[in-house]
Amino acid sequence: MRTPPPSPTLWRNALVIALDEAHGATPFRADVLVEGTDIRAVADVSLPGRPVPSPGTTVIDASGLLLTPGLVNAHTHSWEILLRGTSAPLPLEVWTLLSYPPTGVAPVPSRLIHLRTVVAALESLRGGATTLLDDTGELPGQTPAGIAEVFRAYDATGIRATCTGTGIDVPVVDRLPFADEVLPAEVLAASRDSMPPSAVVQEAFFAFSAEARMLARPYPRIRYALSPSAPQRVTDEFLVRAADQAREHGEVLHTHLLETKLQQTLALSRYPGRTIVEHLDALGVLGPNLTVAHGIWLTPHDLELLAASGATVAHNPVSNLKLGSGTLPWRAMHDAGARVALGSDGASSNDTMRMLDVLKQTALAHTLGDPDYRRWPLVSEVLHAGTVAGARAAGWGDRTGSLTPGLAADLVVYDLAATTAFTPLNDAAQQLVFAENGASIAEVWVDGRCVLRDGRSTLVDEEALLAEFRAEAAAYLGAQLPEWRRLQESLEPAIREAYLRAWASAG
Repeated sequence: MRTPPPSPTLWRNALVIALDEAHGATPFRADVLVEGTDIRAVADVSLPGRPVPSPGTTVIDASGLLLTPGLVNAHTHSWEILLRGTSAPLPLEVWTLLSYPPTGVAPVPSRLIHLRTVVAALESLRGGATTLLDDTGELPGQTPAGIAEVFRAYDATGIRATCTGTGIDVPVVDRLPFADEVLPAEVLAASRDSMPPSAVVQEAFFAFSAEARMLARPYPRIRYALSPSAPQRVTDEFLVRAADQAREHGEVLHTHLLETKLQQTLALSRYPGRTIVEHLDALGVLGPNLTVAHGIWLTPHDLELLAASGATVAHNPVSNLKLGSGTLPWRAMHDAGARVALGSDGASSNDTMRMLDVLKQTALAHTLGDPDYRRWPLVSEVLHAGTVAGARAAGWGDRTGSLTPGLAADLVVYDLAATTAFTPLNDAAQQLVFAENGASIAEVWVDGRCVLRDGRSTLVDEEALLAEFRAEAAAYLGAQLPEWRRLQESLEPAIREAYLRAWASAG
């Protein structure tokens, strides 16, 4: 039996950044009323019609508090919690050999999957995120039992999540440009021989998806999504089938897109005469339910196609910097009218899932490539990307993303006097993006329930779970990580050659 929602809560005279249609990112003073799971009122105190609390309502003097929508992490990988701190900055294609080894991976025990996901949720909440799109994945392969543990962990911590089934039916070596020239023949053969026929992979994936969908149904804050990992990692048949199913079930279709120079180089040979985005358009894959991660190496026409389709690009600036992937065309994307959300990426390519870090990095990273400072990211754009656009990217635009009556009460309460981040208080929106690191967060609410208070979960025994996770993770990685490192070291020279060739090539 689920715990009934708390009594109504009314924050009086709070400083609010609502990200709603009327106010955007402009702070204003308001009374905020939460009843049940939803926001019932956000009443500007300068206007008539302030809400009158009903009997039993908890009334809070919020004059020293800032209320904002919960941030939305539109692209992350909970698997990578296990690999935090294992990699220095490396190109994606070298980094992947350790964080996603193509071979030699023992299944992660169900309990460790649960614990790993709890850590991802707690870290997200502490960084101000109430919703995430987890491109879940699992090595050596996803199972219904494994994703069920992910669902249970997210439900237990109270966070809102969209979790993907991730599919790949193209051999590893065929996702790398110049593979036939830089890799030994035995490696090429072993990789291609290890991939089952596409039809077999697809049947297993879509059967898994049907079961995962059913497993998600009991959880009101959990949704399932389809993730053909990237156009270069799946066949066209797989991609089209996934797109059709996502539309049929009203789900997000999630994929990686043009994250690195090598992916751009590969695309030039795979899709002669057209870009990947043009190819996706021809296949009928583009659409408003499509969320693509990264989108760094896009052409102006690509941006036009994405904007016209209503798709969302999930920007991951911290991960992009660590992996040296390149810089997303922020202003060109906005000029084209393309929707941009924000993601942390995984805790191995970023080493944290704190979305407040992502806000700041987004605001700063794009000041370097354009001397026209009037084209640099605006704080209002960054906050919109991290909330409203993110909610839509994760498939929750109908429930969250702004402090708007009728939407879920997914909100973050900052104590303006808890740290020096808002001292002196000049512009709460500017200071939220540039000064706040999460230390001022007093409470985090999801679906009308306080799930984090004073940095601690109100729903799970953090101390016991984290202690158990440390022990279980150490045991699993102790047996696995050395072999993964040896594999990375053996293949790194060939991958490096392909990497340098791609950067040396034109385009």
